[in-house]
Order: sequence, then structure tokens, then C-alpha cells
Amino acid sequence: MSQQGAEERSEQATPKRLSEARDKGQVAKSMDLISAVGFFGVMVAFATTAGRFITYALTYLIRSLSTFAQHTARDAGFGHLFGEAVASYIFMVWPALLGALVIGVVANVLQSGFIWSLDPIKPELNRLNPIDGLGRMFSTRALFDLLKAMLKMALVGYAVFSGVQAELGRLLQSGFAEGMSSLVLVGRVLWVLALRVSLVYVLIGIVDFLYQRYEHKKNLMMSRQEVKEEHKQMEGDPQIRAKQRERARLLATRRMFSAIPEATVVITNPTHYAIALKYEENSGGAPTVVAKGSDYLAQRIIAKAKEAGVPIVQQPEVARALYRQVELGREIPLELYRLVAEVLAVVLSRGGGL
Repeated sequence: MSQQGAEERSEQATPKRLSEARDKGQVAKSMDLISAVGFFGVMVAFATTAGRFITYALTYLIRSLSTFAQHTARDAGFGHLFGEAVASYIFMVWPALLGALVIGVVANVLQSGFIWSLDPIKPELNRLNPIDGLGRMFSTRALFDLLKAMLKMALVGYAVFSGVQAELGRLLQSGFAEGMSSLVLVGRVLWVLALRVSLVYVLIGIVDFLYQRYEHKKNLMMSRQEVKEEHKQMEGDPQIRAKQRERARLLATRRMFSAIPEATVVITNPTHYAIALKYEENSGGAPTVVAKGSDYLAQRIIAKAKEAGVPIVQQPEVARALYRQVELGREIPLELYRLVAEVLAVVLSRGGGL
């Protein structure tokens, strides 16, 4: 059954489906990449503020040790000293934390853009379904997460091992050096190891992001029936549209026939075309086509004109020209003025009047 469902989902997601998923907060996003970039940002922030950090830390450590012995845990001075220690710690680490926060937000926005949606945090009862839970445990995503965790452990272990191995000689020699030189060397080695680990995390994050994009597109794929249903919702059901067009056509025909009694003349082919013209001498405008039709519709126009007493003139050339060149409700063009004027003259000669 699942195989059949997978075969049915053969169409790429439409822009409408992608937009709906985005509105629900369903986008391709790698939390590993965000964490990795944030960790890398911490490393950069520490690197740029390392001198100030170490100087301040050593100064505060020496001052604290000299005053700590003068107080006990029950002294008021001890509480003040503890509060000062916490404030100093925050002062030392805030650049790194702020850098990690900013870089993490930027990495998030670069992956999926700015999204505001509460759907991801809404409680869903189907998440409590044990059968669905077992399905998620043995899904492709779970297998990928397992392989990713194993790869992460292996690469981080290799990065740390190779880094320590490369610096092992200098670390052993530092045991015979002065205290400050040893601290500087150890700090440099720790920095190199942290940089290696952060680069490993970034690499794994990129791989995870590519997989998230693949899985996101796969999960949003649609069956042909879903595409058809969406097209119907956006464009409307073809049968309903056909009925609407038929209703509009009937309404237009009804309006057209209601205008025939007010026409000045009906020009015919005599059987294939019929065009009803309305001309108001004092309006200053040209004659207007108020009704037109061919074959059966032409016969109905002629019958309606006879019923209303509208003059009918047989002029095949003029009828064909009007039918082909002038739309319903439009005035006749300049090049047809002479031909239509001759027809109107015929109407006047018969005593039709304008």
C-alpha cells in the first residue's frame, strides 16, 4: 500500500503547495548547520577578544584569591564577592554569546528566509500515536540521523586525535617550560582543536542541510490527482466554468435582443448575416452595432426586427463588412461611414425616419 502511495506521488510540489507549507513553518532547515555556524561564531568571537579575556580573567583571579580568604560563606562580603564574580563572568563571555546568537539567526534566515508561524509548536495528537512513533523510529530519516551521529563522532574523534598527535611533542616539552609559556601553548592547542571540531560540525551541517532539502521536496511531492484537484480549486471546475460561460452567453443574447426594437435599421446578407444599427442624429456619434449574428441567430434577429417594425435592408457587402469588422456595442469605423450612410438614406427614402 505504501509503495502504491509512493508511486502516486510522482509530481513536484506546485508553488501553491510550497507556499502553504512555508506558511506552516515547513521548510528545509538544518539545526546542525545552525549549531555548527553558531559554534564557529563563538570561536571567532573568542579569537578576537582572547587577549582582553585572558588579561581580565587573570587579573580578576588574582584579586579574588587575595580577598576570598578574608570572608566566609556567612559573611555579607562573601555574597558581594560571589555576585561580582558572576557579573565578571558575564562581562567576559557576552561577546562570544552575542556573536553566536547573531550568527545563528543569520544562518537560520539564510537557509529558509524569515518565517513567522506558530504551527510547528502546536500540539498534535498523532504524535502520541505509538504506531506512528514506531514508524518514525524505523524511517529513512531515523536511519540518516543515526548515520549522521556516527559520522559526527568518528570525524570529531579523528580531528581531536590528529590535532593532539600533531602537537604532542610541543605539549610534552611545555612541561619543562615556565608556567605562562605552558598556558599559552595549551591554549593554542585547545584553539586548534576547537577550530577543527567546529569545521567538522560545519561540514556535517552542510551535508544535513542538503539532505533536509531533498527530504523536504520528497515529502511535498504530489500525486497527479492532487495536482488536478488543486488546479480545479484555483481555476475552477471545467464543467462549472462551461455552465458559467453558457449563462453569460444567454444573458448577453437576451440583452442583445432587447435592444433590437430600439435599432434604426437591420442590414442583412440577406440570410447569413444580420446586423442591427442604432443611430441618434443629435448625439454626434456614429451608428452603433446593437445586435449581430449569423445563420440561425441572424434569422432570429430578422424575425425580432419584423416584430418590432424595424426597417430591414438587404446589403450583402455592408452586412459582411459590419459583421467582420465591428464588435457588438461598438461604433462603426470611419471607412464604413459612406456605405452605412447609403443604407440610412434608403431607410429615409422609405419613410423610416431617424
